Order: sequence, then structure tokens, then C-alpha cells
Amino acid sequence: MYKKTAIALVLFIIMSLIDKTAYCMSFKLMSSQINEAIEYGKNNRRASLKDFTAPWVVHIGEKTGWATLWTPYHNVAFKAKKAAVERRTLSQNEIFRALHIKESMTFAVSVFGDYMEFARGYNAILYSEDKAIYPIFSYFPDYAEPSKFYPDSPAFVAGCVFKFPIEDVNQNAVVTLLVTSPEGKEFKFAVDLAKIK
Repeated sequence: MYKKTAIALVLFIIMSLIDKTAYCMSFKLMSSQINEAIEYGKNNRRASLKDFTAPWVVHIGEKTGWATLWTPYHNVAFKAKKAAVERRTLSQNEIFRALHIKESMTFAVSVFGDYMEFARGYNAILYSEDKAIYPIFSYFPDYAEPSKFYPDSPAFVAGCVFKFPIEDVNQNAVVTLLVTSPEGKEFKFAVDLAKIK
């Protein structure tokens, strides 16, 4: 058992010494990318959530909605920001948990409506090149929250979550997230994975 642990540790050290920075979204971060994400979180600890997440967000209109892509880099950076705000060091366990995404691409999508239950039944499909990819997990709240426009229209905002398998996703290309309301209204979010960490 100790021999296997020692071999794993040696392999990790070797990989750490020869890693290179990726120029597209990656699900397997090198140690330099992890350190860069931690620094991003620390350096932006005072930033608003909107400003902090801007590199991972696609907006389609102030009263229409936005989609946030949660990459491993984004997860680590967010945990580092939280730790910095709490004036503590980010633990290795927190880093490993942030990197553990179970081979899925996760989008948090905020959409607007005019009544509290409007988000029930939203659907999503991810298009990568010519392939349609269906979610392996979907979440939409039973009740939306008042939006910043309340009581004017759109009065409510809801956060939906969609997770997609990554096997058929070209991680160095543009993907399109198509979100559809129960009434058939469509929202398209184009995400250039080559430009997202």
C-alpha cells in the first residue's frame, strides 16, 4: 500500500513539474492552473459576484437571462475567494472537492418570468458541433424569487441548473445551450469554450 502511495506521489510531482497552461476550458487542471485559479480568487475577493463570475457568464438581455458555466477553474477560484473573504487558507480537501465534477459540464441559468411558479418544467439541450447533448441532471425551483424589477415585469427570477455529459463536447469550440420554457419560448446561449478557463 505504501509503495502504491509513493508511486502516485512521484507521478503527481512529475506531472506538476512538466505541466503546461491550457488555452481552452479543461476538466483536468494542471497544478499551475490550480494555482492561477487560487490567485484569481484571492485577488478578486472584494469583487461583486457579478464582476467575479463575468468570464464565465453569457448574457442575452437584461430582462431575458444569463447562463454561467461552472468549470473546474471557476470552482477553485470561487472557493479561494470565499476562503480569502473568511481570512483563512484554502484547504487541499476544498480544492479536491472543487475539482471533482464527475465528468459533467454544469450551467446555472437565470431566467425571468411574471409569476412565482414560472420556471417549473424548463428544459435544455447542449449543441456541440452537430451533436445534440441532453442533460443528465436538471433542477428548477418550485418558486422563483422577486427580481430587481419587481413589481414591474419581469417580476421574478429563477435559477435553473443543467448538467451535461462531456464525452461528445468539443472543449475547444463554441457550444450552444438552448433552454426552452414550458410554453416553448427559446433562449440561446453561445459559449466559446476556447476562451473560457
